Amino acid sequence: MLKVRIIPILTFNGFALVKTKQFANPRMVGNPVQAARVYNSRAVDELAFVDIFATKQSRKNNLKIVQDVIKECFMPVAIGGGITSIEDITDLLKIGADKVIIKTASLVNSSFIKKASEFFGAQCITIAVDVFRQDDQFKVLNTAGRDVTMQNFILEIQEAGAGEIILNSVDKDGTMNGFDIALIQEAEKITKVPMICVGGGGNLDHYVELFQQTNCEAVGSASIFHFTQFTPLDIKNSLKHINKPVRL
Repeated sequence: MLKVRIIPILTFNGFALVKTKQFANPRMVGNPVQAARVYNSRAVDELAFVDIFATKQSRKNNLKIVQDVIKECFMPVAIGGGITSIEDITDLLKIGADKVIIKTASLVNSSFIKKASEFFGAQCITIAVDVFRQDDQFKVLNTAGRDVTMQNFILEIQEAGAGEIILNSVDKDGTMNGFDIALIQEAEKITKVPMICVGGGGNLDHYVELFQQTNCEAVGSASIFHFTQFTPLDIKNSLKHINKPVRL
């Protein structure tokens, strides 16, 4: 049985780590290299580092900072932000990234995902799917001008060759009041690739609920590590108590 993955997510604004609440009001929370060093010492399963302003500001990820983060890590690292070409992916893999996280480019041109998946292998290509509730539907938040439901978009990127999905609840982002179980359960009905569930974790009971009520095999979190005393190991120990396989 595959072990459950606990994945800290570092969101970056080009200068420092920030944490948003419902994708707004980014709050500075530290230095990415120092944070990576701490997580490495705590033996997390993976680390995600995403420049959340790169696309909006029409720039690429800072490869020097990315490389400095990767050097601190002895776990797999996924990098996102401003990725629009095969060359961008090549640059990140060359400096040690294990996977890339793509969002806007996958909404603009699904053929890019197909090309990237064929070129690098699907295991390298993770698609971020940021979802909000609108009336009775789950819609994908984006700056590409698309009006698309989560279900249709997941089917589209799976067909294009996505190897993994990061499912992020916009409504739960940074709230620390529990995961959107209904959203995750709906996504699980159609998702055929590994999925990382993100958004809402604030205490250990939230993670127990997530893994008891869904088929989740990986969870990404930030606020619980920035703003509480809980560590990835605390989450793993809680999951171990409900017989979930974890790497200690």
